[in-house]
Amino acid sequence: MSLAEAIARSITCWLALTAIAAYAIDAAGFGVRPWASVGVALLLTRGAAIRRPRPVGPQAADLYAWLGIVVFLIAMFLRMSWPSLVPPSRGPDLTHHLLLVDYIEQSGHLVHDRALDGSMGEMAHYTPASHLLAVIAGAVFGADGLRAFFPLTAVCAALTAGWTFLIARRAGILLPYAIVSVSLLFFAAQYFFGAFTHDGFLSQTVSTLFAVATWWAIAEWDDRPTIEGAIVIAVFVVATFLSWPIWIGPPLVVFLAVLMKAELPHRDRATELAIVLVPLLAIFLLHSWNRWGWLAIVRTSGAVLHPSLDSLGWFMPLLAMAGLVLAGPDRHARVTIVMLTVIVLQGITLLTIAKANGADTPYMAFKMVYLAIYPLAVLAAYAIARSMPRSAQEPLGWLLAAVFLLGAVRPALAAPREIPVVDLDLQAAGQWLRANGGATCADYLVADAEAAYWLHLAVLGNPRSGPRMAELDRYDARAAIAPWITAEGRTYAIADLRLLPDEVRSRVQIVKEVGHGAVIRRQGATMKGCD
Repeated sequence: MSLAEAIARSITCWLALTAIAAYAIDAAGFGVRPWASVGVALLLTRGAAIRRPRPVGPQAADLYAWLGIVVFLIAMFLRMSWPSLVPPSRGPDLTHHLLLVDYIEQSGHLVHDRALDGSMGEMAHYTPASHLLAVIAGAVFGADGLRAFFPLTAVCAALTAGWTFLIARRAGILLPYAIVSVSLLFFAAQYFFGAFTHDGFLSQTVSTLFAVATWWAIAEWDDRPTIEGAIVIAVFVVATFLSWPIWIGPPLVVFLAVLMKAELPHRDRATELAIVLVPLLAIFLLHSWNRWGWLAIVRTSGAVLHPSLDSLGWFMPLLAMAGLVLAGPDRHARVTIVMLTVIVLQGITLLTIAKANGADTPYMAFKMVYLAIYPLAVLAAYAIARSMPRSAQEPLGWLLAAVFLLGAVRPALAAPREIPVVDLDLQAAGQWLRANGGATCADYLVADAEAAYWLHLAVLGNPRSGPRMAELDRYDARAAIAPWITAEGRTYAIADLRLLPDEVRSRVQIVKEVGHGAVIRRQGATMKGCD
């Protein structure tokens, strides 16, 4: 194991164990305890299961390359939302995740009351590792979960790319071509970082880190089977499940396939199988008890990127298919080949289930592409490396790495920023209204329906069921302002002052102003009641 792998493993284990510890502490009845969770994770990360490896071979170049990849990507992703650091994505998924973060912060514990199913929807039984990490990060750094969630996902996405590089190196790919494997991810930018900068798939992004780290841990265990390696796999598998369970299938099946091929005594094989499966089964039963209905989510439709040449491109998949053929006889690449194969098979299975249940958009099946891009990138880099003449393989590799970095990464840096639905001024105004008892009687005079939806649920904490939701589904900014011109609006409104016409300003009282966000009140209305 290289030094870069050891550092990456320690960081990822600490993140995984922090989430697992927080979940376990809450399950024990103590609520969410950020500092206790961090302390337990640090203690366990320093334990024998994550013991320091013996460095082998020249490692400085790998370490510098890995650090460069991770630090550069963290800076690049954070730049997309600087200086506010709020999630730049849009859509209902973002609001739903922030709703659960808000609930944890307000209540001090996870959702245990089944009566909240109606008001919180699927978030009442959602696997909460990413939300716990956001709340913990907010507590540690003196912020809130909203401000911490995007930096958390940025770090997770950068570490995932770093793991892709390390997996490529473990598969025997030369250093410059391993760097190429990371740059290839930018050819599928909508899947790589668009998942959390555009689509709002925050939990999925966190889970992707743990799933890809599990893939690496299996490859490392395949090279050197040990009890310690099996424990690391177990930690990553549990964290994958607790973040977003759909990713659990491929790494688990890959481990079982590799275990069956391993030259181990039957007793050792059974021991290592138990080490990986027992904690996962325990967490699965603990979380799923009285929540079996959430399993039906695999059959549903939803808004998700459709796999196509427009979204994925042809370049990386075509090279990956060539890499699949070339890497077939290579033992060091077999874990990557099996990983891609299982991802495809799970996608086909989910597609069949969804279609059989009449789903127009097989949501979970299409989601598998978000995970598939990582083995595709490694196999594509493998094909490029093998196609180079041996006499000039390394110099050509560095040339290609530079070309790919310029050709793929530069457009991503130059792309315009997303306009986020989250607005800190509007959030502050909404928090004031909520604290003063007006959460259920507010209109939203904001730019679009997504901003109104976010304010209603994630900021004011209103339920997802009820007549207001149908009203928000039909939200139109101009129509929302009209009742305030004729003095027929609700008692209060959260308003973006940049959009508020003078004819409304002259008829209302601004009771709280924060930057361009404000709480306005109809003349004569009081805080004691809501219309």
